[in-house]
Amino acid sequence: MNRPLSLVFLATLMLWMAGCAARGPLTEERADNVITYARIDTGRAVTVTLGPDLKYEKRVHREFMGTTVEGWLYRADDGTSVLVSSMDRRKFEDLIGRPIDAPRTGIKAYPPQTSWLPKLCQLVRAYVVSMDGDVVAAVKFGPQPDGECDGSVDDEAYMAAHLDEVAAFDRTAEREIALSW
Repeated sequence: MNRPLSLVFLATLMLWMAGCAARGPLTEERADNVITYARIDTGRAVTVTLGPDLKYEKRVHREFMGTTVEGWLYRADDGTSVLVSSMDRRKFEDLIGRPIDAPRTGIKAYPPQTSWLPKLCQLVRAYVVSMDGDVVAAVKFGPQPDGECDGSVDDEAYMAAHLDEVAAFDRTAEREIALSW
């Protein structure tokens, strides 16, 4: 009598675990300034560690350039913020407007890239790691500009005119954001 009951319990437990795993192979866990994304099916993981000057603000769910972005938002006293997020590789490629050059399996880290986003009137620095069918990103946003910004200054013009500001922004981001896998 105990054996059939144990088998029913075991089968129920396995179905429940499979149901949880079916919600998506990528899990995320946040503990203060450390966020870890792991793939259930491959066992691979990417960990984002943020500096102590960044303070957790909230979980966000926003539309950004036509894509829904969910993630963890942190703020610094200097008016900058960092958003840590993951998304399906295809959604990420749609967001950036081009395919990424990573294999469909495995992990590939990209060099950090700083850009000026005219629509936001902000500097951004992105740290991106492709992990199998997903992408993990930590994006630092510069402070909101003082005064009015009409969005007419393109990336190249802004970067050329503000070399010192961009270099300082990059140095701060390097101190604040670390990714490991």
